[in-house]
Amino acid sequence: MPAELSSPAELYQTIARKVKDGTCVLFLGPAALAAKDKDGNWEPLTELCARHLVEKYKLELGAEEECSLPYVTSLLRIQNRSTDNVLQEEVAKFYSDMEESCELHPALEQLTDLKFRIVINTTPDNFITRLYDQIAQAYHADFYNWYKPSTTLNFDFEKDSRVVIYNLLGSYVKPESLVLTYKQQLSYIKKIVGEQQNERIPDALTNAFKDYRHHLFLGFDFEDWALRLVLDNLYKNVRDNIQPYSFTTKDERPADADTKVFFQGEFGMQFPKDNLENFVDNLVKEYQKLESSAAATAPQAPKAKILVLHNEATDKDGFDLLLKQLRSLPAQFVSLSDAVGQGDLNSWLQNMLNECQVVLPLLSADFYDSSQNPAISLLAEIAQRNNPRKGFLVMPIILKPVPLDGPLGALPTLRPTDKQAIMGSGKEAQYAAEIAEGLKKYIENLK
Repeated sequence: MPAELSSPAELYQTIARKVKDGTCVLFLGPAALAAKDKDGNWEPLTELCARHLVEKYKLELGAEEECSLPYVTSLLRIQNRSTDNVLQEEVAKFYSDMEESCELHPALEQLTDLKFRIVINTTPDNFITRLYDQIAQAYHADFYNWYKPSTTLNFDFEKDSRVVIYNLLGSYVKPESLVLTYKQQLSYIKKIVGEQQNERIPDALTNAFKDYRHHLFLGFDFEDWALRLVLDNLYKNVRDNIQPYSFTTKDERPADADTKVFFQGEFGMQFPKDNLENFVDNLVKEYQKLESSAAATAPQAPKAKILVLHNEATDKDGFDLLLKQLRSLPAQFVSLSDAVGQGDLNSWLQNMLNECQVVLPLLSADFYDSSQNPAISLLAEIAQRNNPRKGFLVMPIILKPVPLDGPLGALPTLRPTDKQAIMGSGKEAQYAAEIAEGLKKYIENLK
């Protein structure tokens, strides 16, 4: 029998740190998507839907039969009491009726307050998006349509910071996409593991697991035969790169010993000794401790003074764009506007050049207008002073298209490195972030 892992405070702290870092993926199983039934009990939405179908078709289930959505829909098909299309439409209508009226389990609200990068949902609903809407959290929602598969996921994980919410087995908003019966599950498995590239789960999603490698499985029945094949497909590109944990609800049956051995051996799955409800409570507490600790940390004292030279009349848009990224650096920023009331402007500039460790000239055609930029007469001197190893960095930034034939244009510290103007490139945020990252590393290494 496999040795089960305990759930000490260190486990919660470790997972909380990964969630806060934005490297964690949340997998929601059927038992995790729970809502209140008419008696005030928390029940999985899929089970409530199954009960609805049992009542509608007046099914009589024996004591040994489970009231689950795959079982009930499969039984109705075997008895020829409905068709696939009708069942899909009826399930879609159930979820459509429940969309605004159901009360979701508070654990789901707690989870959406955390910083998950990807949420994988395995039930027909997309109600988790409603909880993100309530906190004005941006997200990208998508789903797999097994009836008409598409391997595209129109999302760029590098450039887009939104959380991705992906329905693995279809969504009720497109009834024909729903995977309900055992026969449909088998057809779904054949497609995602088959040779047809256009029928697989999007590579953009599965490849993302290389970067977001800590996974939480909440509310899954690991005795479900299909789960082994689904995970084998999801992890085809990252088999040795992930760290998954599983937590089940108080009422779920625990996985058998041989099942745990399989998932531990194949995917490195850990089964801590705690139920889903307790885990979420403890995870939130540890996450809040990290948030409080970060908030209580005193602001870092500036490690450098940065002089930004630009045409303040015409290039304020570019200046503001860069400063949005640069403000997070441990540095004090000064520009010509700070010289107002400080006496002779040339003397002020010379003092700043002596005090600053970084000078950022924002190059444009208007930058060279001497009537608007009194630093023009000092450009040769500023370029000559450039000596990063000695603690004086001059980093000219190509803000707008301009010839690079002056002393600043010859510096090896010119940015962007591809010598393209930032404004109007369509990559303004990317360029600004790259400049900020480079300056951050330079400042941190200043003696």
